[in-house]
Amino acid sequence: MTEQLPLAPRKGTTRVIQVDPASVRISPLNPRVDTPHDADGIARLAAELKAVGQINDAHGETAKDGVIELLAGSRRCAACVVAGIQLRIRVHAELPRAEAIAIAYRDDREAVTPSFWDLAGGWATLNGNAAFKTDTDLALAVGIDKSVLSRGLAFRKAPDIILAAFADRRAISLSQWIDLAPLIEDAETRAKLIERATLIADKGYAAPRVAAELKAAAAGKTEIKAVEVRNRHDRVVATIQPDHRGGFTIKVKPMIEAHPSFRLEYARLVNERFVELIKIWFDRDA
Repeated sequence: MTEQLPLAPRKGTTRVIQVDPASVRISPLNPRVDTPHDADGIARLAAELKAVGQINDAHGETAKDGVIELLAGSRRCAACVVAGIQLRIRVHAELPRAEAIAIAYRDDREAVTPSFWDLAGGWATLNGNAAFKTDTDLALAVGIDKSVLSRGLAFRKAPDIILAAFADRRAISLSQWIDLAPLIEDAETRAKLIERATLIADKGYAAPRVAAELKAAAAGKTEIKAVEVRNRHDRVVATIQPDHRGGFTIKVKPMIEAHPSFRLEYARLVNERFVELIKIWFDRDA
């Protein structure tokens, strides 16, 4: 399946040109303006471009200094750099701001949806520039519900210590933030979230785990530490992570290089430790 998705033709005067991809820049209207691209994804797209050519145009406009700014096509541009080929751009002349924003925020942009963090950053920039009279007008321009816009703007203003608990802010989903936003807005629960975020900031937890930890903190539940499973040499061979809902996640150390007898021994140790944990876990105040 191609990673090059089409964009409906826009009204107005346009011209299609081919340029050195290094000669253009990303438009500040583009929500990917500060987004680092996934190297593997760019490599796949570069291979596709070399094999079949550029199927769909990038879209841009000429800035005041004469440089073309990409409204859509930043991944395609990066792939053209890797592939060593020119980038084909549909350059729009005298493009109204509403039209430019619509191109930058189209639903199918570049086959990969920008993260909620990057989208929210774009909305915050447009909001700060007072480009629109009301938030309703801005939400309509970028094609989202006003409530989602409000959550996104609040996301970019959240306390740094809470955001730092996430290994990558771009991994935070809209649904996770919708759950956390009201907890941050309330002074009492915000203090609890900040306290828990401080404890887990350097643990490298994935976004779902961090969100669960923060929601548990807001509910007044203590941090649940993983239970270690050790072998006879006192080395950790697995961890068992309980959660506040009575679920358990078992992570076993890689055993591909271990002797088959050791693999069976590890399995026995994990099983015994898990059985012991189950016997006592639901009788405690978690």
